[in-house]
Amino acid sequence: MIFEELDRIIGGHAPFLMSLSDGSREELRLVIAAAEVGESGADVPDFSDMGEATNKTLQEILAKARPIEINERRQYEIYFQDYILYQVRNESYCSFDHEEICHGRYLITFEKSKLLSYLSSVTFVGQFSDGSFYPGKWTHYGIYTQRHVIDVISHIPPVITVCEDE
Repeated sequence: MIFEELDRIIGGHAPFLMSLSDGSREELRLVIAAAEVGESGADVPDFSDMGEATNKTLQEILAKARPIEINERRQYEIYFQDYILYQVRNESYCSFDHEEICHGRYLITFEKSKLLSYLSSVTFVGQFSDGSFYPGKWTHYGIYTQRHVIDVISHIPPVITVCEDE
C-alpha cells in the first residue's frame, strides 16, 4: 500500500496517533488508527452554572452529538526507513499556509511548503545545479491526526502495513 492510498481508505475523520518511535538508525515508525463515529447518548455535562438558556441550548446540541472514537481494529504502520527531518506539533497550535501546495486529506504530500524551504537552513541536504538532489529527491509528508500534526521529510517513500490483530 502507498501513502496516498492509505489517505483514501482511512475514512472521513482524522486518524488517531497510537505510537511514534524513532529508531537508532534514523528510522521512524508511526502507528495510526482509523477514527469512527461512536454511539450517541454519551453523558452530557451539566452547564447549569452558565445560566438556564445557555444550559438548555448546550444540552440540546450535545444530545445530538456523537463522539469520534478510535477504531482499534483498523491500525496501520507508517515506516520511514530513513528520514531527513521530522517534527511533531500539537494540532491545537498549528498554523497553515495557504500558499503551500499539497495533496491529500489526512496523509498529505507537499510540493511546496515552508518546511521544505527551511530544510537547507538546518541540514546539509541540497539540490544541485543539474537538478539532482542529495541524498536523493526528498518529499515532505504530513500526517494529520486527531491531536497531532507530524511532518516528515524523507528521500525514501514510507512503507505502509496493516497491523494485524494479535
